[in-house]
Amino acid sequence: MNETRRVLLPVTCRFSPDMLKALLVGRLGLMEAEVTLLKVLRIPLTSPLEESKFSEELAEAEGELRGLAERLGEAGIKANFKVFLARNLITGIEECLPGHDVLILPSGSFGGTLRKVLSRISIEGLTARFRVPVVVVSGELIGCQS
Repeated sequence: MNETRRVLLPVTCRFSPDMLKALLVGRLGLMEAEVTLLKVLRIPLTSPLEESKFSEELAEAEGELRGLAERLGEAGIKANFKVFLARNLITGIEECLPGHDVLILPSGSFGGTLRKVLSRISIEGLTARFRVPVVVVSGELIGCQS
């Protein structure tokens, strides 16, 4: 019997639920995966991190992720979602990573090459702190679109 793996996927692009399923099951061998879709709303330093100030943005992001989670469910993947306010993407990932077994980072969605992704995000720091595998994949593997 396969053990359920909790996967954290920062959503920085629109993707294909069917292609994500193919990645999880076919390439990574995660037959029983539960995916948490994470949308980090980046808040400028000049703004307070108060949810009440960003209620429209939060509602819009929640609606987007709810739709993606439903589509993943239709593709046979259990999914939930979280919207997080943070100064930057890595802070949001760090706050939401506990309780997950795998972090998947779509490289193309960060707007640069794999080298840029690796320099922006301390993968060594994440893996040392949280003891989870970090899988960097081409955004094309999950059909990332801007």
